Amino acid sequence: MPGKLFLALMVVFTTSLTVVADDEAASAKLHQYFAAFNEKDVDRIATSIYSTPVQIGAASGHRIYADPQDAIDNLNRLYEQIEAQGWVESRIANLEICVASPTLALVDTRYSRIGSDGKPIPPAIRTTLYVLQKINDDWRIVAFYGHDSDRRPTC
Repeated sequence: MPGKLFLALMVVFTTSLTVVADDEAASAKLHQYFAAFNEKDVDRIATSIYSTPVQIGAASGHRIYADPQDAIDNLNRLYEQIEAQGWVESRIANLEICVASPTLALVDTRYSRIGSDGKPIPPAIRTTLYVLQKINDDWRIVAFYGHDSDRRPTC
């Protein structure tokens, strides 16, 4: 009986460590994404952070980045739009991470787009839910959805 209890405790302990490691890895991927986004490194985003096709949802509708080139083209258009508003960088305020399975993580991100004056471009706080899938031991963004900043999904 003590051997079975020890085995059960070890399974729980190693599972907990895996979830913590996946939580940290999913967080790191979002920080890498924001760093690459701020550097306007569209090639890195399209080939090392996204796993296409990527689904994007917002109040204005849904679209899909079918392949890396489609992602690059759409990101370049997004930069034109936000730079016209004075954008110089995006900053993460905080992340809420839900590791739903060994290969699926949901990362709810609160962030701000910062203008050339150093102040947030309205709305000051933005929220996006990123869906990450673990592919070959690497978390990749496969979808993201903007949503109201006063409501956050829970795990």
